[in-house]
Amino acid sequence: MTEERKLTNAQFIELQDFIYKKSGMFFPLSRKNYIEQKVLKRIETLDYKNFSDYLTILKKELLQAEILNLFNEITVNETFFFRDQPQLEALETHIIPRLAANGRKSIAILSAGCSSGEEPYTLAMILREKFPHLPFTICGIDISDQVIAKAGRAEYTRSAVRRVPPAYLTKYFIEMENGNLKFRDEYKSGVSFKKMNLMELGASPGLKFTRFDVVFCRYVLIYFDRDSKQRVIDAFHEKIADNGYLILGNSESLSSALGNFKILHFPSAIIYHRSSAMEVLT
Repeated sequence: MTEERKLTNAQFIELQDFIYKKSGMFFPLSRKNYIEQKVLKRIETLDYKNFSDYLTILKKELLQAEILNLFNEITVNETFFFRDQPQLEALETHIIPRLAANGRKSIAILSAGCSSGEEPYTLAMILREKFPHLPFTICGIDISDQVIAKAGRAEYTRSAVRRVPPAYLTKYFIEMENGNLKFRDEYKSGVSFKKMNLMELGASPGLKFTRFDVVFCRYVLIYFDRDSKQRVIDAFHEKIADNGYLILGNSESLSSALGNFKILHFPSAIIYHRSSAMEVLT
């Protein structure tokens, strides 16, 4: 790689600051090589000469769409159906039954950082199979317009569906000519997708009056520093209904950002419970 195609530490810090201000995602210096390779792809696509020219375009916002293209490139979106089974079991055996027992007539779920739709469709299958008489809505949001579009198409590789139970695979998917599997359109009702930056969740007009019973945000906050993570957790607290639940990635923890969430322990899973307003006051 020529010198002009190498990202200097100063340029990385400049880019790091730009990404953080626009999205809340924080990439430490240890991820410099990763960011360098991702940005280099964008430079080659746009036929620019070097990182300096590209940074100028970004910071002056001369190409509005390029900011989204950059986020599409640097965000890791590899996922699969029925990921982190212990959390899904906690949802099925405790969370949904408890919500129903507390008087919920329908269930609203937010999948934050939904990527290409594997998580929302997994949740839809579980609710349809285990709670067929309980209406639900599942809203998937992601900062990447590309993965939101893919979620809408609902076409997946064999690898992505490798953990789907055989009976579910037969019922909910149809095989395509290219060998991929498509989630059947007739089972998409109740599931929707929106392109959204988590840092703007609290101000989003589309979700302004929406409260969720359960929020999934798995393997997303790992990109956020402490301050940004706190902002997102605070926004979740506002969006989750009383006695609702927050589910993070299996290896993630709220730690100092816990706030008014209480920790619930399940076999191989930790779930966060949002106390009711009365409980907080007392």
